[in-house]
Amino acid sequence: MEFTAETTERIDKFLATKSGVSRGRVQIAIKEGLVKINGESVSETDAKVNAGDLVTVPEFDDGSLKPMAYELKIVFENPDIMVIDKPANLVVHPGAGHKQDTLSNALIAKYPEITKVGDPARPGIIHRLDEDTSGLIVVAKTQAGYDYMKKLFLTREIQKEYITLVHGVPEKLHDTINEPIGRSSSHVKMKVGIGKEAVTEYRILATNQESEGLDQMALLRVKLHTGRTHQIRVHMAHIGHPVVGDQLYGGIYKKADTQLINRQFLHAAQLKFNLPDGTHLDLGSELPQDLQEVLKKVNINYDARI
Repeated sequence: MEFTAETTERIDKFLATKSGVSRGRVQIAIKEGLVKINGESVSETDAKVNAGDLVTVPEFDDGSLKPMAYELKIVFENPDIMVIDKPANLVVHPGAGHKQDTLSNALIAKYPEITKVGDPARPGIIHRLDEDTSGLIVVAKTQAGYDYMKKLFLTREIQKEYITLVHGVPEKLHDTINEPIGRSSSHVKMKVGIGKEAVTEYRILATNQESEGLDQMALLRVKLHTGRTHQIRVHMAHIGHPVVGDQLYGGIYKKADTQLINRQFLHAAQLKFNLPDGTHLDLGSELPQDLQEVLKKVNINYDARI
């Protein structure tokens, strides 16, 4: 698109007026280097255009989700909800860097009617897993299913358990971490000591303490009693046992972990909840092959039946 300025004004305001899209989307385009004034890229959202300047920018899409062909692994489904076994490296809903290659895009390809369920920007999505976290996630197919599951999460009537591998071996075989979590000043990381209540319960399943020449690690089964962003990762780092492969909270282990694993060792292994008719669901997901291979390398035996 091309526009000619008639007066002097801010580039973001000028383009928002001329293109008809939101100022926020215009600012993103500017920061991504997509906007040019008289053929030269501009990166500052408050840059000025003057009368006679020619401003060019690629066509803005309508911002709506686009269907993406993707084979979903569905472990449970009824007319109102489904539970999907999400692989690692799949983002749940659109955000920075991921616009049309998310679980949300895959969902509307298979279930077009889901676009009317919940938040239009993330239709059907009730809760989320980090991009690099694999395992079970609940999705609503109808508004009734969405409202019911939202209530279960709000009243903590859904049980979520994870399998994770951490550095070192916690002193206690079984313990609960009860420390609030909130967003740090960086707005990227979360931190302990501020924000909302966060309760994480863990139990040690296995360790490699008896293996000589290997860094000590422990395999844990973790139950979330609350659902804060990055909760397991933040709490485990807080007690000095960061999740293996965690490049955000891994501290001194981050560099070495890249030789062992290309994502954080965190898997949503079990979901338990009741359906509206009283039927109890107890759904499980096997540990993915990449995580099983890591356990072999660090000499930890894992029994999926635990």
